[in-house]
Amino acid sequence: MAISPIEETGGVETADPVKPAGVRDRDVQIMGYPPRLMAPDMAKSVAGLLICGVIALIPEMLPIIQWTAAGLALLFVVYFVRTLLRFQSKIYVSEYGIRVSNLRGGTAFAWSELSKFRLRYFSTRRDGKKGWFELTLQAGDAKIVTESTLDGFDDLLEIARDWAKDNQLLVDDITRTNLMRMDEAETMVQAAASSRAGGIGEGR
Repeated sequence: MAISPIEETGGVETADPVKPAGVRDRDVQIMGYPPRLMAPDMAKSVAGLLICGVIALIPEMLPIIQWTAAGLALLFVVYFVRTLLRFQSKIYVSEYGIRVSNLRGGTAFAWSELSKFRLRYFSTRRDGKKGWFELTLQAGDAKIVTESTLDGFDDLLEIARDWAKDNQLLVDDITRTNLMRMDEAETMVQAAASSRAGGIGEGR
């Protein structure tokens, strides 16, 4: 896929910070959310919308239940739209900048303009052992939010983390803690891989 160094914003052509003149296509990494992870979320949102919509339209149902179901149906609509936007979003990353393209348009900025770096963790279990990370990157009014389900998220986090250091950004305690958590998880994965490799070697 050819990546143009020029993008249109409001009818005005501006240089793409991801691919300045002279940068080759192969130097730009294209990231996206895998369909196998997005499909279940979209199915759940559609199912929830249908169930709540039917309940809200039942004439004999109590008004309070109908209004509650209608409210939940609206939430499922929002969730579906949000999931759809993530599903068709493409993120272009190079050593020079980052750009997101989706149905709403696009957002882009150079890494040298990065002014905010934040990492949050959302757990789906009370013990906190299962969940996902959310990375927020901002440069002025331009903001890009990605989740750890993104293919290439680790690479993006590493690049953004290095630029946050180069730009001397101050990060909050929550971000610092989550970075340590990810470092520990990576260390554990590497240790497990080394252990398996050692076991295979010994078996031979």
